[in-house]
Amino acid sequence: MNNQSVAQPTDRKSLSSANERLLEYGDRTGPGSPARVVMGDASLFYAAVPTLIYVVLSEGGSKGVDDHDRVAGLDNRGKVSFEHVMGRLIDTLDLVAGLALATGEQQTEIAEAIRGLHRHIGGTLEDGRRYHAWNKDLWAWTWGGIIKPPLDAYEQLHGPVTKEFAEDYYIGALQIGDLIGVRGLPDTYTEFLDYWEQQWIPLASGTGTGKYIYSLLHDLPRPAVAPWIPTPLWNAMTWPLRHALATGALIVIEPRIQQMLELEPTRAQQLSVRIQKRLWRAAPEVFTRGWFERAIAARLRFGNTSWHRHYSPESLSCYHAQVEHARAEGLPQPTRPSKR
Repeated sequence: MNNQSVAQPTDRKSLSSANERLLEYGDRTGPGSPARVVMGDASLFYAAVPTLIYVVLSEGGSKGVDDHDRVAGLDNRGKVSFEHVMGRLIDTLDLVAGLALATGEQQTEIAEAIRGLHRHIGGTLEDGRRYHAWNKDLWAWTWGGIIKPPLDAYEQLHGPVTKEFAEDYYIGALQIGDLIGVRGLPDTYTEFLDYWEQQWIPLASGTGTGKYIYSLLHDLPRPAVAPWIPTPLWNAMTWPLRHALATGALIVIEPRIQQMLELEPTRAQQLSVRIQKRLWRAAPEVFTRGWFERAIAARLRFGNTSWHRHYSPESLSCYHAQVEHARAEGLPQPTRPSKR
């Protein structure tokens, strides 16, 4: 039995493990740290779609999206617009990159938004077992699927990193995960690679949700403001974006996971992957370093981020109250707040 999907949500106990990690290693998330270098690099763009896919490859993760997501949920597929799809992608990058690169109160706000957003993501699997996003093992498994693609993208595009760099990145990623209550991942990157082989991959499968997310790269819905655009013209207009995202996915997603998802790269895509890798490795890293760090800094200063709008404390508090009312009255659970 997959206990990952059955156990109840973890409670928010003291961060003793986080404090112990901080005392042992010091802060591995500050300026110049491998975690900030990787998360701030332009290569993070290539990890965006793989991250969205990886987190839904478990039984519980896939069912959570199917049941609750306002863009990729089963009831919404085929009903969303281009704005909704891109909004979801931007929200994900906002939250993950913001959690890694923001500091102080902003970082705390983002962490609370992530936890609050998943507070009511639970339900029943097809075989009757219960699942919840906050389940300790599922929460850890999901975080593992979030922190691996950025480093994979960085290595694929810049070349292999040293063992010390990878270990420092991983410790920093664990410290970032501490902010949202992630528990149960191994203490070192070497041990994490064993965990990936022995626990992460065995729980992954080519879910319909993962396949659906990848399919959007080939069939992006038309914009709500211009649904009249002919499909051939729309496909031509969006080809650069779709091609960039699809190439990024093929660069980062492991071959065995590509097989799970039944992805079969064309010769043109394989050529594009080789060309982009060579271009990236030929370019001085100074051109790509800090790109996301600067983008997040600009959004924090001038932008209207998701955790100040539909994922704000006020919005999530209202949503939690709606859920509690629905449960008390025996009504269906209301949908999560979002742009849509």
